[in-house]
Amino acid sequence: MDELKDGDIIEVSYTGKVGEEVFDTTDEDVAKEEDVYKEGVVYGPITVVLGAEHLIKGFEEDLLEKEIGSEEKVEITPEKGFGTYNGDLKVLTPVSKFKERPVPGMQVMLDGRVGIVEKVIGRRAMVDFNPPLAGKTISYEYKILRKITDPSEQIKGLIKLYMNKEMDAEVVDDKAFVYINYESSLDQKWILFRKKMAEEILKYLGVEEVSYIEKYSKEGKEEIEEGGKEEIEEGGKEEIEEGGKEEIEEGGKEEIEGAEK
Repeated sequence: MDELKDGDIIEVSYTGKVGEEVFDTTDEDVAKEEDVYKEGVVYGPITVVLGAEHLIKGFEEDLLEKEIGSEEKVEITPEKGFGTYNGDLKVLTPVSKFKERPVPGMQVMLDGRVGIVEKVIGRRAMVDFNPPLAGKTISYEYKILRKITDPSEQIKGLIKLYMNKEMDAEVVDDKAFVYINYESSLDQKWILFRKKMAEEILKYLGVEEVSYIEKYSKEGKEEIEEGGKEEIEEGGKEEIEEGGKEEIEEGGKEEIEGAEK
C-alpha cells in the first residue's frame, strides 16, 4: 500500500492528550466521557490536506509515510506542538480596554490576539496570550481512515474543517461550485475563511476556478439567485457579482463598480 505524502487529502480520527487528560478529540462519546464536549461542534473524522498545516507540525509529520488504516500514537514536544512558553506574552492591560469587566479565566480578544485573564489587580488585568498548551508535551492517538480522491468530497471535507458544518459542492470540468445558504453566508467563520478555502481548493484540487453560489428554496425547490455568485480564479483574482462587481487582483489592486460608484 502506498505511503502518505504531502498533498494527499485524508480522513483521520484522533484524540489528543496532555498526560492522561484529553484536550481534543473527534469522538463525541470520548468528548462526553472526558468532560470536554462542546455544544455546536460537529464531531467525527476530519479531512486534512497533508502539507497544508491543518494540524500541528508534530502530528502532521507523523502522518507522513504512514499507510491507510494505520493506528498510531505519537508524543509531541512543545517545539512541534503549541510552542514553548513565552513569559513576555503575559501583559498587564488596563481594565478600560475590555468590553466587559474582566475576571480570572475569561477568554478575551485584544489587539487581534486571543488571551486568558490570569488575574485582576486594581484597574489592570494580567492577560496571558500564550496558547493554553504552550510549553506542554502532548500526545495523539489516531487512525488514518482513508484517502479521499473524489473532488466533490474533498471540497466538502475542507469546508467542514473550517466551517464545522456541511455544505453541498461539486466539480464540473475544471470548475468547483460550492452552494451556501443565506444563514451560512452571515457566519463569521465564512467571512474569515472563504478566501482561504478557495485558495486551498485551487492549490490542492487542480481546478481553475471556484464559485460560491447562494441557494434559496421556494416550496421546497432549491433555486440559485443570480445576485449571489462569487468566483475566485487561480492566480489571485476574485470576482463578486451582487448588485455590482468587485475584483481583487494579484498585486493589491481593488476595483469596485456598482450602485455606490
